[in-house]
Amino acid sequence: MAADFTESEGGTTDRAGHGTHVASIVAGRGTASDGRYTGVAPDADLLVGKVLDDYGDGQESWIIAGMEWAVAEGADVVNLSLGGCATDGSDPMAEAINTLTEQSGALFVVASGNHPSPMGCASPETVSSPASADSALAVGSVNKGDELNDFSNVGPRLGDGALKPDLTAPGAAILA
Repeated sequence: MAADFTESEGGTTDRAGHGTHVASIVAGRGTASDGRYTGVAPDADLLVGKVLDDYGDGQESWIIAGMEWAVAEGADVVNLSLGGCATDGSDPMAEAINTLTEQSGALFVVASGNHPSPMGCASPETVSSPASADSALAVGSVNKGDELNDFSNVGPRLGDGALKPDLTAPGAAILA
């Protein structure tokens, strides 16, 4: 099942390629590699919610609508490989994650963010929204040597100094 929450003309087609790459990391079945390269959960069923336009830009309302849709469709895990400015976790996207998690039990796995951050952001290297949500499993990026990638945002969270990201995982040079 797929849904487009953007104003893109191509529907759910991923013209940037990032969402498709992430989907392959998660649920790729290794078809093109004769089973050599499979995702971490190759038997997972995916819901595809396009919340960023063809250039990787989006509105908070699109992202929140996509999160609400995924939960309404019964998603157990919702991946958000995106981020905005660093916050203290009280912004609309972070609050939506907290509310949706409480209501449904869904786990939101969210990139800690990449820097440089979008224009106009304070603290450009601090964990971004919506990874700043209390309920979000915020994931930073490490290389194959388990060293933090120089583009990965880090904690602590703005305002209260909460520990974020929650964990790190390989985030560069991934074959999928």
